[in-house]
Amino acid sequence: MVKKLLIVMCALVFPALAATPQRAPRELPGGWVYEWGDEFNGSRLNTSKWNYELGVVRNPGASQAYTRDCVRVRNGCLVITSRARETRNCNYREGSQRWNERIRTQPFASGSITTRGIRNFEAPGRLEFRARIPRGRGVWPAIWTMHENQYGWPANGEIDILEHISQEPDVCYSIFRWGRNGTNQEQKVVRTRRIPNYSRDFHTYVLEWDDQIMRILIDNEEVGRVNIADANYPDGGNPLRTPCYIIINTAIGGEGTWPERANPADYPARFEIDYVRYYTKK
Repeated sequence: MVKKLLIVMCALVFPALAATPQRAPRELPGGWVYEWGDEFNGSRLNTSKWNYELGVVRNPGASQAYTRDCVRVRNGCLVITSRARETRNCNYREGSQRWNERIRTQPFASGSITTRGIRNFEAPGRLEFRARIPRGRGVWPAIWTMHENQYGWPANGEIDILEHISQEPDVCYSIFRWGRNGTNQEQKVVRTRRIPNYSRDFHTYVLEWDDQIMRILIDNEEVGRVNIADANYPDGGNPLRTPCYIIINTAIGGEGTWPERANPADYPARFEIDYVRYYTKK
């Protein structure tokens, strides 16, 4: 009897941590119809929807190597945890001429996932994310898309829906990128939204686009937009009219990078994503 009473008391004092499973609205105002998404209600990453990115893959000078163990699904959220620990670069190749394959280890471990190779998204489209960014010197979280086409970066097109650097805790960068006249000279449109201490709360980030306009919203307020025709190339192509895939990651600042240098004392740092939803119009 005493044991049963203790169990009941513990249940009252320490309620279950698991979040109530969510369901995405099937339709949104404006004619948007739900087609794909992930509510992260399970206990592990759904690899039918996401691929892991591993090792050192981008951002020369950054301090992280991406690993599987830094990506977890917990309590209804995707959690990318960045840790201060010496981490082997699984892409290291002795004698390689590629910059990312010459790095043996990195001082930080972090996580990155992508839909590349599994799922692409096309216009008309609405990608919606609810997320809380990490806090700590050197954190560089991002939710972004890359377009798949015949061009190399940056001419292939990149949309940074959320990009944040720790030395500007009240600022979110939203950036539209492509190549100037189809070249490898970057053309970008940068917009920002200021909210006191982004890492304190969850916020909703949206990318909407059709065949004319692409725009980004944060908490239902438009941050910026571009005319898709601005990315027309002399060869008749336009990268923003081609399919794109999602990347969600936390990079870590290092030598010569945009973010400040990371301080190990501020880690672990957690990037939490409540859901990812894709809507289209039939």
